[in-house]
Amino acid sequence: MSLPPGFLDELRARVSVTQVVGRKVTWDHKKSNQNKGDMWAPCPFHQEKTASFHVDDQKGFYYCFGCHAKGDAISFVKETENVNFIEAVEILAKEAGLQMPEQDPLAKEKSNYRDELFKVMELSVRFYQRSLNSAQGLKAREYIDSRKLSSSIVNEFELGFASNNRTDLFDYLRGKEIPEQHIIDTGMCLRSDEGGAVYDRFRDRIMYPIRDSKGRYIAFGGRAMSQNARAKYLNSPETKLFDKGRSLYNFGSARSALSNQSSLIVAEGYMDVIALSQANFKASVAPLGTAITKEQLGLIWRISPNPVVALDGDRAGINAAYRLIDVALPLIETGKTITFAILPEGYDPDDLIKERGRDAMQLLVEEAITLADLIWKRETEGLSFNSPDSRAALDKKLNQTLSNVRDSQLKYHYQQYFKELKWQTFVKKSGKKLSDFNNKSSAGKNVKDSFIANSEKKNFISLKENVILAILIKYPSLIDLNKEKLITMHWSSDDHSLLLEEVMEMGHLNTEDITQSLESKFGDKISGKIFNQKHVTIIPCLGGKNDVNQAGLILSDEINKLQIQRGLDVELAEVVNSSNEELDETAFWRLGQATQIKMKANKSENDGAMNFEIAPNGAKLNKDEKSQFDALLEEISTDTFNKSKNREN
Repeated sequence: MSLPPGFLDELRARVSVTQVVGRKVTWDHKKSNQNKGDMWAPCPFHQEKTASFHVDDQKGFYYCFGCHAKGDAISFVKETENVNFIEAVEILAKEAGLQMPEQDPLAKEKSNYRDELFKVMELSVRFYQRSLNSAQGLKAREYIDSRKLSSSIVNEFELGFASNNRTDLFDYLRGKEIPEQHIIDTGMCLRSDEGGAVYDRFRDRIMYPIRDSKGRYIAFGGRAMSQNARAKYLNSPETKLFDKGRSLYNFGSARSALSNQSSLIVAEGYMDVIALSQANFKASVAPLGTAITKEQLGLIWRISPNPVVALDGDRAGINAAYRLIDVALPLIETGKTITFAILPEGYDPDDLIKERGRDAMQLLVEEAITLADLIWKRETEGLSFNSPDSRAALDKKLNQTLSNVRDSQLKYHYQQYFKELKWQTFVKKSGKKLSDFNNKSSAGKNVKDSFIANSEKKNFISLKENVILAILIKYPSLIDLNKEKLITMHWSSDDHSLLLEEVMEMGHLNTEDITQSLESKFGDKISGKIFNQKHVTIIPCLGGKNDVNQAGLILSDEINKLQIQRGLDVELAEVVNSSNEELDETAFWRLGQATQIKMKANKSENDGAMNFEIAPNGAKLNKDEKSQFDALLEEISTDTFNKSKNREN
């Protein structure tokens, strides 16, 4: 099958070699530099333990210094999937969303035609450059000087000028014996609907040439010199060479510059990129007059896994950032995201660098806010969350937003992050202490002195968290069944929260492997801290017929009690941190309702007292199995002690 010219170039432009190879190898992150697309791993083509297999994502090639295997994404799929060239192309094209072409006997003719169009674009660039330096380009040169652009940066970006004459470019190209239809097909000229005459598309504009990833000229952007122009900026139309939504200004040069710059900057427009480049932020790109598309994000991530989107600090810039959230969320994955450098209001990169210097821009890049923080800003900006309804609405919005994240592990960590932000905002961030309220009403004092707010609560919560962790370690199959409940919990201990994250990531392992992994990461004594406590005796015995079911019931019970306690904490915090005027009957009614729910949950445990004992942590324990549980605890304690002694020896 003969593939048309440009098809393989388009395929390679859409496909990341790192992503393709990453399915078959485990990266050596100590040796790799992900920001530069410089990745190392043990070679998938021969047996080795060292990372001698190198992938250069910017160049689109891999090479093994051991067995000397080399190639691009197509050859990698061909070798690892045992398919022929066309089949490998079809696999990658499907993944990239690129339609495989039908067999075309006129492929050579089409290739020659594209070459003719590239020739038209090359001639147009040179014509506009000469025009800028002519007498008719004086006004354009004065504007460029007013922007304090150096002659070297003007030459680097090959800026030009289109005069106000109706057919200057057309006449020049026809003088070079370029066919009229070729000129029209590039979008540089168009035919009048009235008399059929052909005229220049760009007139009285500063011209910015646009290149593809291979450096070939494919389009132009033009800035109007006249304030009365209908459009300040005008781009080439989409042509056989130019797809606006799949192209980026300065992409090829930015890719090369990333070897000397830590972050790729995504700016709003042509002049932003040029100003950044002049300040030595060479790795800068911009969309072409439109909002960033998912295809453009794909191009950006091919050369930088964590680009910085630099937007103006006005309302339009903020709204553009908010819209980009919805484009990015379905596409992000572990190791591939975006951050945001929000400029001061009224500034673009050029203004900021001129007034405050390069270091000011560098600081914004280094302190760029994460995608998660921007989501939080979007969903909370200008809103008050003093009522349960408003907080419930926030939960709904955050859940709807995160429903677009396809990477389940990444979604979990976003949920954990927002859960912590909500806790900090709604509970901890009151800025007040209980001692601040000593002179409040006697009602408030009575609340604070009640059993609800005593110091035993912290121990109560810690015990239950410990039980939950122990059950999950002994019964990993319960992790997925309770994942949604677990990720929405707030943990009182950072240690417990960290352990939960580790345990949830190991749900596919058995108990022994989980224990060994935890001890390897956190120390030999971690198992003892979890299991060698009296309240853990409620964990069902491994030998019983319904062990997992029993453990699942206890786990749900413990999670439910913690959720009730958290709700009570929130109600209590609102009452304690209220002024005298706010301590009305409604506040105490809400607190009373929360307390009754807790008492009802505790009361339900007393049902069937003949069959159950109440464990120290408040959970039900079947009396018939009590001895088995004690034996299990003894077994766990002995095993942990022996492992610890063996390591010491």
